[in-house]
Amino acid sequence: MNATRILINGPLPPPLGGMQTYCQDYLHTSLPDEFDVCLCRAILIKSVFTTKGLVRFLLRCLNSCSITFVWIIMLIVKRPDIAHIHTNSWAGFYVKGVMAMLARSVRVRTVFHIHGAEFKEFYGGMSGLARRLTRFLIRTNHVIIVLSEQWREFFETIGIPSEKITVMPNSVFMPSELPSTGDTDKLTVLFMSRFEKRKGIYELLELIERRRDLLEKYRFILAGPRDYAWPEAALRIERLGLGDVIETPGPLVGDGKDCAYREADIYVLQSYAEGMPIGLLEAMSYALACITTPVGGIGDVVENMENGLLIEPGDVEGLGRCLDLLVDDPDLRNRLGANAKRTVEERYNWDARAGDLKKLYLKLIDQPLRDNNVVS
Repeated sequence: MNATRILINGPLPPPLGGMQTYCQDYLHTSLPDEFDVCLCRAILIKSVFTTKGLVRFLLRCLNSCSITFVWIIMLIVKRPDIAHIHTNSWAGFYVKGVMAMLARSVRVRTVFHIHGAEFKEFYGGMSGLARRLTRFLIRTNHVIIVLSEQWREFFETIGIPSEKITVMPNSVFMPSELPSTGDTDKLTVLFMSRFEKRKGIYELLELIERRRDLLEKYRFILAGPRDYAWPEAALRIERLGLGDVIETPGPLVGDGKDCAYREADIYVLQSYAEGMPIGLLEAMSYALACITTPVGGIGDVVENMENGLLIEPGDVEGLGRCLDLLVDDPDLRNRLGANAKRTVEERYNWDARAGDLKKLYLKLIDQPLRDNNVVS
């Protein structure tokens, strides 16, 4: 008997990001050994992330047309049993919605996996007609995967049937061993994400500019891709005179990312909006004390003073108080890190998540194709 064929549409690095990391990690689980997994890349024109204005718009349109054409060819040639489609918000959502409809038109079961951190803002700014279209594009799928219970509640409130929604948090691979704790004069604070405003990078820069005394206690590493968001952040760093006192190594992958986590003591992600950030889960898996915000799925992961520290988005002074607390109380810092690692190991590791996806696929394939409400 032939293995069930899964056709996945999603991005792979570069560029860097949570959805890209998820798709890359997926391919390193046991799932490709148990199913016939095919990947249709969602990013064929990588320069869409390094351009601005009209050029970027035209390149995004070309990229959307290209991946849709490739998707149609793969549906015809590969004849998958299940299409697993990863999406975020804004214009990309509609492209993925059309791709899901195309899969349904050739009698392929669809899993619509929504990662978009800003989906509430995206949906809230729509006209009534656009909202109806958005709900239709979501409801037409057999299964909708969301990242947390908060996101399940949101999609239920906008009219998505609860029986179609499955909560499946993001996951990471556990590091081979705990990072060693070296004796250094300064603690290392790591920010590793896109340099977007919603990630809280400007609050961290403002804090360093206000509190130069922190540079005597901390080494700051700000890592992230040099994409469309980087030039504005680089200009801000230059204007604040921080270019010589913080490290900006650019994008880190593979061994470089592993080394950064192992060298760090504290991870900062003061986001305004999130799905469930993989960077935060990775930092927790390395037993780092994490300072973050209770937005999106983070509230399901981090409990204040138990496995991390929670502050409100935009709270620069609160971020400073947390850093003061962690440098003055090494026992708290170590306890938060140990609890963070335990949390990820028990609830957010790929060993368990691959099993959940396998069960979902098998349940979906066992149901009659005519039944559009098959997985709860």
